[in-house]
Amino acid sequence: MTLNEPTAPSQPRGLPVLAPPPSGTDATKPPAALPAEAAPTTPAQATVPAQDGAPPAAEEPAAPAEATTTADHVSEPDRHAEDRTGNTDFAMRVDQTVPNNHGTVIGVQNNHEIQRLRGTPLTDDWVRGRLRSFASNDDTTKTLEAILEAHRVVVIHASPGTGRYTTALHILTTLRMRAIRQVRRVPDEKIELEGLLDEDTGWILDLRHETQPLPTATGLHLREIADHLRETRSFIIAVVHTDTWTSVADEAPDLDHQLKPADGLRVARSHLADQPLKPSELDQWLSDSKITRHLQHATPAMAVSWAHKITSAVTLNHSMTEPKIFDELVDFVIQSARNWRSELLKWHKEQTDSGHRTYLLAAAVLDGATAQAVYDSHLKLGTALDDTPVPTKGQRGPGVIELTDAINADLGTDDRIRFLRPGYAEAVVDYFWVDRAHHVEAFTHWTAEQAALLSGDLGIGLADRVSQWVIRYTLTKQSLTVLRATATHWAASKNLSGPAVDLLVAAAIDPQAGKLARDKYLQWAGAPDQPTPDERVHTPVALKRVLAAAMAQLGPAYPKVALRRLADLAAHTGDATVTQAVGEALMALWDQEGFTERIRDTLTTWFTAAQHHHTAAARRAFLHLAERTGPYGIPILLTTHTSGPDPWTLTGWRRSLDDTQSSQIQGAVDAWLDAALAHRELRTTIVTTFTEAVFRSDTDRTYLAQRYIVLNHAANGWEPAHAGQQPTERTRLRDEVLIAIREADPTAPTRARDAPTTS
Repeated sequence: MTLNEPTAPSQPRGLPVLAPPPSGTDATKPPAALPAEAAPTTPAQATVPAQDGAPPAAEEPAAPAEATTTADHVSEPDRHAEDRTGNTDFAMRVDQTVPNNHGTVIGVQNNHEIQRLRGTPLTDDWVRGRLRSFASNDDTTKTLEAILEAHRVVVIHASPGTGRYTTALHILTTLRMRAIRQVRRVPDEKIELEGLLDEDTGWILDLRHETQPLPTATGLHLREIADHLRETRSFIIAVVHTDTWTSVADEAPDLDHQLKPADGLRVARSHLADQPLKPSELDQWLSDSKITRHLQHATPAMAVSWAHKITSAVTLNHSMTEPKIFDELVDFVIQSARNWRSELLKWHKEQTDSGHRTYLLAAAVLDGATAQAVYDSHLKLGTALDDTPVPTKGQRGPGVIELTDAINADLGTDDRIRFLRPGYAEAVVDYFWVDRAHHVEAFTHWTAEQAALLSGDLGIGLADRVSQWVIRYTLTKQSLTVLRATATHWAASKNLSGPAVDLLVAAAIDPQAGKLARDKYLQWAGAPDQPTPDERVHTPVALKRVLAAAMAQLGPAYPKVALRRLADLAAHTGDATVTQAVGEALMALWDQEGFTERIRDTLTTWFTAAQHHHTAAARRAFLHLAERTGPYGIPILLTTHTSGPDPWTLTGWRRSLDDTQSSQIQGAVDAWLDAALAHRELRTTIVTTFTEAVFRSDTDRTYLAQRYIVLNHAANGWEPAHAGQQPTERTRLRDEVLIAIREADPTAPTRARDAPTTS
């Protein structure tokens, strides 16, 4: 089990007193958008993410959605909180909204999630935001506190959506710990918690995503860690699925507690009480039989989702010039829960004119844009879908007002078109993706154009909103078709390459879609740049460039995942821009604190791997690093503080010289010889490194002629030799290197004419 680096220990203090949760939450701040038990996405737990080794099978499994509990978190979810299957995971995690469209700033959200996965402690503001609308259960709290006082460890187990994580967060808050952090088990490894050295810390051991039985003795280990936790004045709360815990439950029967979900109606009331609803409105909603029949058996997560839909419907209704009656709003909420599918089907049956359908789709994508922008965009969308609209003459055909009315949208006094039905705009796009799957490519290309053309917040908002929809679609369908098409088109746009990177990162870190995305990225990285005669699927260079940039962001959370894909990108491209993107990504990771050793350790493993593609990937990654220079042109891998070459760097050179077909060797050798030429004090180290590289290893002094040939070609590539060449500093250095390498061969005779030129 890989653990985070411990923080500086605090001064010793007594055992934390069990107390009510702290008060004083700023009531003026809007509630954070997170479902009851969705994994938080802000700088949070000291998570140690599951990392894959080289093969994708070692990555962590997809995670089930989570929600509230008997002590329920009920803060506001994102507007796309629940998909057709009741999933409330990805979209329920929002930290910043975009003007006009209520979307998520994906880049901000990604950064928060990466920080969480890196192991950043939860901040007080973050915790207060998540527990703002907390509806605690006193009996549950007392039971869990009693187990913790006795054993320092408690295991909260239940089904997904019952609030295990949020309950753990609540309990650790009542204990007034100095810090709350999180740790996760690396797949295929035992759970070993002795490395949790932080003092006065509440640890959340997140096992919710485990799909395989826990290792034998997990329960025993949790019992045995109690003394260590007393010494550090810390606690551990494990959260796990009941089925997963069952296999080891007999080892620690006194540590576990099966959580019972809170009543859905109670959860909804707690959430709505924190929203801008009048008490009379709240009572009216929660006494309507059409609503309560759905809440009676709802999980806490589903109840939060329903509460959000109610809030959204009420808020939108307040903005209408002619507000709807209550019964209509109830119908809106119910239809929203069903993704408006039946309503949209009915509308499409009645509106067979493609012009109206295209206008509906354009207005949904551009929700909040000006009428002129929507009208112009719908004409371009029609062309993109091979359905070029017939230009109207004079006042023939419907105008903007008629079209907007036909699609059930609202044309405001500010001349902007909006849908005032909760979740309707996204439902329209979702309907199109399912109904016209053959137009996905054309549609995503059009969205890229619109996001690039729209100015200011509207363009940014469109990209973020589409990204959120794409992730949700990916999660629901378990398919990356739409995501790939969107990222590819955006990657080719100068203005949208950043959102393309954010989209790829968002998919990779999503608890449910993440494993699918990371596995697909490995396939994309290893595919050729261009179509091949055997019709093998290729990956466009634009997509490869943004994939490399995405791996640079993903690396701190999933180091081995990122390195493997970067190495494969390097090993399967002939495009200079992709090579440059890979190099920049590796450098970005190399420069991060604590990451250098991770890269070295990973490449060391791959150097000696039995699989050829692992060794090839390691060579390419090493050569990218070997070619990079720092200040004054000194290679970043070149060390001068030792008596000889750095052992790891020397191993990398040896393995890289085994590849006789590598085009990267030349660039790396050039960088090192340039440094030797510019910095005479480095010459001995560089020449010695190349000389030693021709031997099989430090212990096996077999001289490998093939490595000599590769170095010979590279040295002559740096400074070509030709008849009548006048000696220069470059020729002298080239000859010095080649003679040293040749003379290292124990079978080579020493000949005077081989001495370097001096004239």
